[in-house]
Amino acid sequence: MLRRLNRLHFRHNASALFQISEVPFPSFTVPLTTTKSSIPLRKLRKMSSSSSSELQPPAAPTATRHPTGPVPFLEYPSPNTTSTSNNSNSTTKPKRYLLFFISGNPGLIDYYAPFFTHLRSLLDELESKSAASSSPGHHQPITFHIYGQNLIGFSDSDHAPFVPGSPDTEPFMLEEQISHLYNSLVSLTHQKGPFDEIILAGHSVGSFLSLEILRRSLQSSSSSPPSVKLPITTALLLFPTIHQMHLSPSGLHLSRIRSIPFLNRYAHVLAKSVVDLVPRFALRWITRKVLGMSEHGSEVTTRFLQSRDGIWQAIHLGKDEMGVIRDGEGRWGWWSSSSSPITPIASTSTSTAEQHESNRDDLEEEEEEEVVVAKEIEAVEEDWQRVADAQIRQEEHEHHEQKRQEKRQEQEHEEATKKLKFFLYFGQNDHWVADRYRDEFIERRKREGHTGKEGGTKIVIDEDRIPHAFCINHSEQVAEKVRVWIEEVVEG
Repeated sequence: MLRRLNRLHFRHNASALFQISEVPFPSFTVPLTTTKSSIPLRKLRKMSSSSSSELQPPAAPTATRHPTGPVPFLEYPSPNTTSTSNNSNSTTKPKRYLLFFISGNPGLIDYYAPFFTHLRSLLDELESKSAASSSPGHHQPITFHIYGQNLIGFSDSDHAPFVPGSPDTEPFMLEEQISHLYNSLVSLTHQKGPFDEIILAGHSVGSFLSLEILRRSLQSSSSSPPSVKLPITTALLLFPTIHQMHLSPSGLHLSRIRSIPFLNRYAHVLAKSVVDLVPRFALRWITRKVLGMSEHGSEVTTRFLQSRDGIWQAIHLGKDEMGVIRDGEGRWGWWSSSSSPITPIASTSTSTAEQHESNRDDLEEEEEEEVVVAKEIEAVEEDWQRVADAQIRQEEHEHHEQKRQEKRQEQEHEEATKKLKFFLYFGQNDHWVADRYRDEFIERRKREGHTGKEGGTKIVIDEDRIPHAFCINHSEQVAEKVRVWIEEVVEG
């Protein structure tokens, strides 16, 4: 009995120690969180919110980098490419949906395989239901294509070994993740599309990345040809870390680590050194028996811990998150009443009156010349003035056209954002979300009419005690919730 109590006590303490990661794994936090901090918690919160130097992201590379090798992915296409109506023998082309999923940190898509598998079976049921109720000219059958890939840097095969000392050779940052994911989405729509609607889904920091991809898509849609426009209509955000992440419980822990220069620089080296001392079978035992992971979660975590650069990439990306993910409301226009100002376009045309006055001065100086020459100059001046007037009219026309185009693009942007649907699922006591700022965020959304049937945003706070890292042991439960939201999207 005493042995069992000791084991439960150790498991409870170990679980608390590993909350520094979005997906719990035994990392560098073991020696850091077992000792009391010399900095009082109240002072630390004040320090974290006021001191920008400790929360600045790592130095950015000189240019956006891309993977040099294949990035692992999971893909679950629909078994139905065409559908036969229940009330007709004719074959009907279905409405195609793409569910583009973005993982949290650590960015290994294999964590979500059980979630995808169960969600695939649920969406198959929706497809069968839509096919059974479809009829020509009324109900169109639907299909879903599920796709997700690693964040770059978490697979040793997608990059050259990281080298310390230069941002250009160190792990990838948030902006590089956004750029790569956006390009991957565009490529996927070309290869597997066209899709009628795209549903972005993100977990944890994947929610932030999803919203950044959505913003980039809206900014480029007005200037892009129809062939490259992304029909993104919905964002499903699971345990989203989109606002004041550095003030969350785990964000404060990471801020404490970053406040110590030695740990800020060498935490990944210490963590990797400790993990490399533990044999594979021991890592599997710790993740299974101590942390209580599923067999699948234990296998993925062990593989991640034994990778060459995975721990460094996770820590580096986490530090970048602390400096970047702050004002989630002001960052995205669809949750803010302020609109981006239109930069006035300065006209570069020369005043016709000034040019005319200058030419008149020239003519007065030459009035003693022969009449024939004066008439020739007058004729040339009239020709020049007609050309100048025509040029000014053209420039004014182009200026007004550009103003109209900007206004039309702004209206299209507003119309596009009004049609967007957002589903946010927050956890209770989420160690990566500051409850106070979450509640204030939700209250403002309600007060300003962003939630409800007409607001386009649905916010749910978990009541089933599902942890932040749902993909470890609660994939089926979350897949059931996502299925309900997707059905709401389909039904409009």
